[in-house]
Amino acid sequence: MGPVRAVTRLALLIAVYCLFGLIGLLIHLLFFYSESLRSRSILFFTRAWARCSCFCFNIRVRVIGNTDILQGSLIISNHVGSPDIFIMGSRFPAYFVSKAEIAEWPLFNWLARLGATLFVDRSRRHQVKLTVEQISRRLLSGSSVILFPEGRASDGTGMLPFKTSHFEAAVLARCPVVPVVIKYHDAGTPSVACWWDKNFVQHIWALLENPRLEATAVILPMVSGETDRRSLAEKCFNLIQEKHRSL
Repeated sequence: MGPVRAVTRLALLIAVYCLFGLIGLLIHLLFFYSESLRSRSILFFTRAWARCSCFCFNIRVRVIGNTDILQGSLIISNHVGSPDIFIMGSRFPAYFVSKAEIAEWPLFNWLARLGATLFVDRSRRHQVKLTVEQISRRLLSGSSVILFPEGRASDGTGMLPFKTSHFEAAVLARCPVVPVVIKYHDAGTPSVACWWDKNFVQHIWALLENPRLEATAVILPMVSGETDRRSLAEKCFNLIQEKHRSL
């Protein structure tokens, strides 16, 4: 059943993503001269896309905590694999910060660009600085931003150290940071959600074959008032790690 399930879901996914791609293009054309309307529409479009992605991959999420956060918050989470994007996007109306490699993924890259995703190449210091400024501007405008500060996916059993540079955006914007913990519950070791030692095709195909993926998302109390990005990153890391170990 695995291959049949995967092919069926892939066909559905392509159809859904093409539909959202057309909707995204229409949003940019209709609201080209209205940044506020375009921004609100993009956030609605991104959240709907993430929810449809959860449906297509049959990802069931148990949410603990309040998703009604302050607009203009920096939302961060541990990172295991692509399902993290769908889970976070389905819960929060927010823009994403993504590694540059996603700009090369089939289908996902097109939708990410239409969703005004900020791409960053961490190996280029000048680009990291530019991204910090872009994140800060969006936060100051009242839009929330989702960030995976580990910088890459872990094996899901623990966490990688946080990259601290993008926390500077929260310091500059004087906005709260909302830590989120994501944990997957399946028999795989590591989880099927994990993008660890796999290429893009292997990772997505494993998710398409998987019958159902259970996950828990815990929204922790916001962190605010920190004036140093390293202290802020360390505090958030400790909060997420402690909760992750208890799930």
